[in-house]
Parts: sequence; structure tokens; C-alpha cells
Amino acid sequence: MSTEIRNWDLVAKAMEAAGSTSSQMYIRAKALAEGKPDPMPTSFPQAPHSISAVAG
Repeated sequence: MSTEIRNWDLVAKAMEAAGSTSSQMYIRAKALAEGKPDPMPTSFPQAPHSISAVAG
């Protein structure tokens, strides 16, 4: 597991513990922690690739 995916897993678990699972950030953190595609990819072509593009 990469450091980035581990970090997203920590974010998702912290949000679950706080009962904050209805936000877009939680949906993104959970998806990325599970190795799924980024549900909120960047809209800026100049920006670095999203974690999903790197994880695959």
C-alpha cells in the first residue's frame, strides 16, 4: 500500500469515527483508500495527475 493510499485510508477512518460520511471529501477518501478511481478528478489539465491515475 502506497503512502498516499494509506493517508486516504486514515482520512476515511477519521471521518467515519466522527460520523462525517455524507461529504464529498469522505466519498473521495473512501474511494481512493479502496483503490477505486478518483470520483473528483482535477479539472485543470496542467495540474498533477490524480492519485487514481498513479495507483493503477
